[in-house]
Amino acid sequence: MTELSNRALRMLPRTVLALICIFLCGEIAAARDVALVSGKNSPAKVVKAADLTKAIKATRKWPDGSDLTVVLTDPSSPETRIVAEKLLSLTSDEFKKLIDAANKSRVVFWLVSSDDEALKILQSNPAAVGLVNVYSINSSVNVSKIDGKLPLEPGYILHSQ
Repeated sequence: MTELSNRALRMLPRTVLALICIFLCGEIAAARDVALVSGKNSPAKVVKAADLTKAIKATRKWPDGSDLTVVLTDPSSPETRIVAEKLLSLTSDEFKKLIDAANKSRVVFWLVSSDDEALKILQSNPAAVGLVNVYSINSSVNVSKIDGKLPLEPGYILHSQ
């Protein structure tokens, strides 16, 4: 019996280490970056976070005066929650209300069922921008910098952690 107890005690550090690794890997896997993307012919290459926030929350226009159109997934999706919280300082419910109010006068926000659908819409709408999971990006779109940073770079505003 004591031999079994000694063996279990020797295995304890390995078990604890394994649990820590599982926890940390889970945290890393849960990290998400949301990319601001646009069609290949779009002029949106570098955007200031403050300008994007103002355009989404208030003016519904880009700084040059052109209409803003944003393609994104359901407001309760993890990616859209990141946009609401990190960029707009809103809850998901507040962002839903903002979307509903903005879309009363014209379609400012296109809500789609997937990032793939968003990317297809962006290909045919050069004036639109999309907010999608960074791992959904393909060669059909351009990724815009926000405050001079791309997704996955340190200090990027739309990083989930």
